[in-house]
Amino acid sequence: MRKWMVWFVVLLLVTGSAAAQEDAIDPRLQEQMDGLEAWTEEQRGMTLETPITRQFPTRDEVQAYITDVYETQLTPELARQSLVFYAAVGMLPVETDLIEMFINVMGSQVAGFYDPETREMNVIPLGDGETGSRLALLEQVIYVHEYTHALQDEAFDLDNFVGTEELMAHPDRAVAALSLVEGDATLVMTTYLQAYLNENPLAAISVLTQSLTSTPLPEGIPDSLLRELMFSYEAGLRFVSALYLEGGWEAVNTAFANPPTTTEQILHPDKYFAGEGAQSVNVTVVSDILGDEWELLWDTSLGEFYLTEHLRSRLESDVAREAAAGWGGDAFQVYATAENELAWLLMPVWDSTVDAQEFAAAYTQFGDNFIGADGDTLFGDQMVCYIAAAALCVSSDYDIIAYAPTLEQAAAMVEAQMG
Repeated sequence: MRKWMVWFVVLLLVTGSAAAQEDAIDPRLQEQMDGLEAWTEEQRGMTLETPITRQFPTRDEVQAYITDVYETQLTPELARQSLVFYAAVGMLPVETDLIEMFINVMGSQVAGFYDPETREMNVIPLGDGETGSRLALLEQVIYVHEYTHALQDEAFDLDNFVGTEELMAHPDRAVAALSLVEGDATLVMTTYLQAYLNENPLAAISVLTQSLTSTPLPEGIPDSLLRELMFSYEAGLRFVSALYLEGGWEAVNTAFANPPTTTEQILHPDKYFAGEGAQSVNVTVVSDILGDEWELLWDTSLGEFYLTEHLRSRLESDVAREAAAGWGGDAFQVYATAENELAWLLMPVWDSTVDAQEFAAAYTQFGDNFIGADGDTLFGDQMVCYIAAAALCVSSDYDIIAYAPTLEQAAAMVEAQMG
């Protein structure tokens, strides 16, 4: 799905794309938007050669559009595959209605959007929903963010950074690429807001008021999903800021020709500067062990971000982050039956022996939390297995981890990797 959502919690934005009715624009508003575009071009060091279309869709029009997008483009097959990944990581229950969840979140929160396919620039009026003679400050910030996407699209072709088959097959790589795009636009937007507030300090009250009266998040949205949605803006901003400090906008532009390939590089820009990518990990497919009813749906890599989320499902946040730091690479396979029974295999490698030891210590606690008070732990010469409603087996070096409905399946998955 080639969609750009700037999504909005207080001062954090969501980008998206939609078709909308084009309204007559007040000349004063036209002049203001011209000024915002000129400022953005000067700040970013780019000039838009091909004009864009300005649109002002209503909230209802955006809701209808997003509903149509998710119901038509996110097919049941793709939705199931995505949900299986989230469930295996530990981010969402396997019975989640993923399409409905995304429609609820995006439909209520999207605040502005640029569509690369139609080159439409959209602003959803805040407050009473009416388009007036000027954009409020928060709307200006959104506009600058989205106009930056238009500049990026013309210069770098945003289709290369989202929705390609390669990226869709590797979530960690996809999040890393998106973090470059959103981090760039967020840095420009933040610079605009800082400059505005420096000249108009009392405008901060306006920002706070608009933030507090913006549409609240729908109930029941898991924190893990919110962290994923916000990662490309927050971590992306820190990454692009590091690029900018290293070599200005030229360094940012160069990164679009050589984009980050892992979330580790986003979280630790020094890894990107050093050209440190993911280490390769050899893994044996275990379909034969599981049986004919099992299908391999993912053969990919978790990466540091999703590994952290996996650990957070059973550990405190700070413990999870520290245990995932030092990630060097991994192999991650997810299997499912038609009834969405899950089995998965994770094989991580580390930057150092110390990193591996820290992970092993954390994952021991993970296993204890997995079984809770009523489960059991079996210790063998080559692995430890934690048994609850399902089974989690870990090699003695903590470099092979398998989850399956039964102890026999999980243990066999680990043994298959030992050769």
